[in-house]
Amino acid sequence: MKRFVDIFKSNKEDLNSCNLPFGSDDCGKFLRKTYANSINETIILDESLYECIEEYDEIVSSISKLESRKRVIEHKLQSNLKEYEIGFCKERKITWKSVTKTSVDTKKLREDLPEVVDGYLKTSTSRVFRIGR
Repeated sequence: MKRFVDIFKSNKEDLNSCNLPFGSDDCGKFLRKTYANSINETIILDESLYECIEEYDEIVSSISKLESRKRVIEHKLQSNLKEYEIGFCKERKITWKSVTKTSVDTKKLREDLPEVVDGYLKTSTSRVFRIGR
């Protein structure tokens, strides 16, 4: 952690000169910490970044296609498992188990006890990254 703090202090102004490789968890932490507060203004980015944006689009498209193929395989396996929770295919174990989840119905709680809900609300702020057309 000390290394991260030292790098953060010494490279706050120039991320490109820091020792954190893009894509690493430390780099992500550094960026979230350094640029936690956003400015509601527009900046024109260097045109050399357009290749990165195009590559990003290709990756997003590939991920989407792979996720679709993954869902097809999941559905095929689930349709063969039927109501059974566990199945085997050669040495592979496939499970599709029922899970019970308990949660708070905040809509109903807000209707019945609005003063209670407000006392337990927690607000956080983060930045959302998107690339649009």
